[in-house]
Amino acid sequence: MKEQMKSATLPTLPIVGQLRLSTRDGKSLSNIEVVPEGEPDTLDPFFEASYRALRNYLSGQSREISIPVDMRGLTDFQQRVLGEMKKVGHGSVATYKDIAEGLDSRGYQAIGTACGRNPFMLIYPCHRILGTRGLGGFAHGIKMKLELLTLEGALNCFQLTLPEAGRNPAALGPS
Repeated sequence: MKEQMKSATLPTLPIVGQLRLSTRDGKSLSNIEVVPEGEPDTLDPFFEASYRALRNYLSGQSREISIPVDMRGLTDFQQRVLGEMKKVGHGSVATYKDIAEGLDSRGYQAIGTACGRNPFMLIYPCHRILGTRGLGGFAHGIKMKLELLTLEGALNCFQLTLPEAGRNPAALGPS
């Protein structure tokens, strides 16, 4: 029997806005995605607990997010990249090159692609991964990446330069 995917749109959260969570089994997350603002769904106990964990993290009340995840559908390589990413603690940053070295790999672009396709933003902190010469990318915009790094106090650990943004605030992404 095929499992049904179940999703719920959460109430608006600090920094990230509105998220839609998905689960196959009602016990672990299959995906987190940023969605346009709209009406939140009525949350069952699993989604309510997940919402509280994310809200506590994004409001600075917690330094970790403990929500089980379902890795089915991810390649072994993606899972290994996520494992290395998870090692980068709250308030810290690493580079794509650091992730590659942890995997004994030189596939920097493949690692960047795996980070960009991370289905568990925040739980596996892709926002903490930087380029060797700047912030690098972030699937949800540089502005959100900067806000998450600021929340975690990670901007204090490196010299911030924004050559990608220059003096144009619009280059940071949507407000």
